[in-house]
Amino acid sequence: MIYLVISVVSFASAALIYKYSNHINCDRISLILCERITAVVLLFFYIIMFDRFTFNPAITVLAFTGGITIFLSRVALIASLKCGKVSISWTIVNLSVVIPVLSSILLWSEIPSQRQIIGLLLVPAAIGLLQEQSMGH
Repeated sequence: MIYLVISVVSFASAALIYKYSNHINCDRISLILCERITAVVLLFFYIIMFDRFTFNPAITVLAFTGGITIFLSRVALIASLKCGKVSISWTIVNLSVVIPVLSSILLWSEIPSQRQIIGLLLVPAAIGLLQEQSMGH
């Protein structure tokens, strides 16, 4: 639960910082790099403090793939924040949670909990409710 709270606060803060950086014409790619470098430094501190490092080539490839997709998702987030509202961009970011859950259900036959099922059913409604309204209405 603590990780979830930290994750929500971090993602919301990042979205607001990205949106603000757009208004002051800040170099947003540098912002992403600073965010990623901070994450790597924190990871190294975690490894040193808890002595939890094990090298495995398969995990390394998976980590690189995850890192690349996170970087690309941040670039997409910045593009969506430039064109849209934070709420729409936040919905797109939250799809990064839905897609792995659906993949685990389809690929590994995992059975979702009742809360996960309700959450998955509410995603289309949330996307529909957060659509931008045309200014003519």
